[in-house]
Amino acid sequence: MRTVTSLVALALVLLAAALFTKLAFLFLASYLIAALLLLTHLWVWRMRCGLRVHRKFTPRIFHGELVSVTIRLDNQSWLPIPWLSIREGLPHRIATHDALRRVVRIPSRGSAEIQYELQGTRRGYHRLGPLEVRFGDVFGIASQNLLIDTAEFAIVYPEIIPVETFHIESNTPFGDMRSHQRIYQDPIRVIGSRDYQPGDSQRLINWKATAAAGQLMVRNLEPAVSHEVHIFLDLDPVSYSRQWLEQASELAVNVAASLSTFMLENRQTVGIMVNGLDPIYLGGKRMVSQTEARRHMGSQIPRVPMGHGRTHLMTCLDLLARVELLAGSETSQLVTNAAIGLPWGSTSIIVTGLRSKNLLTALTAQRKLGHRVITVFTDPSAATLSVGSARAAGLSSFAITNKDQMRVWRDNRAPV
Repeated sequence: MRTVTSLVALALVLLAAALFTKLAFLFLASYLIAALLLLTHLWVWRMRCGLRVHRKFTPRIFHGELVSVTIRLDNQSWLPIPWLSIREGLPHRIATHDALRRVVRIPSRGSAEIQYELQGTRRGYHRLGPLEVRFGDVFGIASQNLLIDTAEFAIVYPEIIPVETFHIESNTPFGDMRSHQRIYQDPIRVIGSRDYQPGDSQRLINWKATAAAGQLMVRNLEPAVSHEVHIFLDLDPVSYSRQWLEQASELAVNVAASLSTFMLENRQTVGIMVNGLDPIYLGGKRMVSQTEARRHMGSQIPRVPMGHGRTHLMTCLDLLARVELLAGSETSQLVTNAAIGLPWGSTSIIVTGLRSKNLLTALTAQRKLGHRVITVFTDPSAATLSVGSARAAGLSSFAITNKDQMRVWRDNRAPV
């Protein structure tokens, strides 16, 4: 800008001198400077019209994985771009270096690529950019800035500890792992009639339906044991001690991810609910405070409905990758609401930091309604006390305060 101002001032001075002295070369010099200013600005304008910028990367990153991000610059104009500088805002928690600054030259109808790497060292929903691009003519007279602030995110999945089996008090704590069917039927829960099949008990014959259909019909009974597993992840900061807040809450996410992966790979039906912040509700905005986040979330609770299969597993991991701590959620009330509509005999797993009286009361009520209830505590400050209180209330309970204890659990020795 300073160069342009100086040249304009010089052209005006030369033109004034030419008018006063009537010297032809002064007219020529002022005209040449004016032409140079015009041509360089037209050149930069053509650069802007022909420049295309694309960012290519793998948006989903597993823990520890290294991925490349490529910024491709295409010059669709017949004029070259003598110099172009870019500056990319990097997600500092997963970037392999502090900043990205590059200067390149792009020929006419050509392209250039700039690469950098991201590493999945920190779970989360990481925003890339903004990307600042600046380019200009070869003389350094005219230039233009371009800000690309399109919201693009990289999702880093939580660390998943491979699990072969979980040793919990029940012989089949999550139901029959190898069956899609529910294995017991409740004789008082009739949900219709069906055709008689060889092997059906005569006590199941529905004589009224048989008379109406003209063939043997039996009562169709609702299963008494469900294979559905509901995981509730507690990310309310008050559920963790201040000194262990970050470590214990992050471990809770890893535990939930490991359990989800284990059960879905063993053909279970799994659903997840989290009383935390899902940044996707912020619409790409950067969170300023917990109060602002709570206002954006409103009454919405991050969740994944019951489902099974590989696609459902990735949906669960997507949610567990994004969620963050969020204050202001009443954990016991959310657990109670989550239990509404769950089939009798289904399993509820609550992963939290510390016990609370209200939470144990809500979980005990669930157990009395016929649900299996398992609690996992991850805060080291009072893990043993939390487990003792939960077991005293008749709940299956375990303390997982570090990844080594998860490995012990994997080896069929339940941690205490």
